[in-house]
Amino acid sequence: MLRVLAVDGGQSGIRLKSSAQPGTVEVDGVSRLEGDTMRSVAGAVAVAWGHGKFAPVDRVIMGLTTVPADAASFSRLAELVATTTGASEVWIANDTATSHAGALSAEAGVSLNTGTGVACLAVRENGETHTVDGDGYLLGDSGGGFWLGSRGISAVLRAGDGRGEKTALSARAAEQFDGLSNLAARLHSAHRPVNRISQFARSVLAAASDGDAVANNIVEEAARELFLTARVAVDWVAADAPLALGGKLLGPNTLLFARLVEHLAAEGMSFRPADGSALEGALLIGTGDTDNLYRSLIHVWKEGNLA
Repeated sequence: MLRVLAVDGGQSGIRLKSSAQPGTVEVDGVSRLEGDTMRSVAGAVAVAWGHGKFAPVDRVIMGLTTVPADAASFSRLAELVATTTGASEVWIANDTATSHAGALSAEAGVSLNTGTGVACLAVRENGETHTVDGDGYLLGDSGGGFWLGSRGISAVLRAGDGRGEKTALSARAAEQFDGLSNLAARLHSAHRPVNRISQFARSVLAAASDGDAVANNIVEEAARELFLTARVAVDWVAADAPLALGGKLLGPNTLLFARLVEHLAAEGMSFRPADGSALEGALLIGTGDTDNLYRSLIHVWKEGNLA
């Protein structure tokens, strides 16, 4: 029986699950620009592997926010992970692919997953794929956790120096970040700043729910951005393509979810909750073969060769 280790590698957390034993292990995530990204990802996998006391596996399937940018980095990461896990194959894909597989049970359609970042993948029946946004915290991920958190903190800074209107976010930021003194400098030099800033998204959503106008405007803009992402993706597949919504910020009880649903309803667009998580999607892809809907998105390492 093929033994597969699934890895969901995000900026807030990295999770591991094996097909050969129960349980999921999570460790701190990795963001780009935080040193040697590939070594950091491999190191996080090694830590989680040790915590989980996993048995050696035949194949590792990794869905990563920090997917390597070139063939040499793919090979390097795969070799490091293979050394840790004993795997003879390592499959590496962007987490848009694993999120889609989990959300739609590896069937055609559109998945929109919102956490620290945004993962939106459109897949046609013939296997053609189209990614919308997912461009990372520096250039995109519009409406995601970092996007919300950074705009919330920016509003606090603007209110503090007189450029912006007063907001309840200031008190929330003071509580979350041990005061507002020198806040920008402290966040710029913080350990894992992307994660710290994205954690403020929850405060933005809470303040908006309590009626704060500044926070409300940020959430509304986020909902519009996510709606645009979803609409473009659905239009690319087909007007009646299934749309699955998932991720921590699009849970059924979140304000962001409610606002996004309002935009979808106004355009007559239907949706469904994600069938499963990106980790479950990775396991689903990894227990099959490369002849699947995601074949063009998967980099396969075998015996030191990247296919």
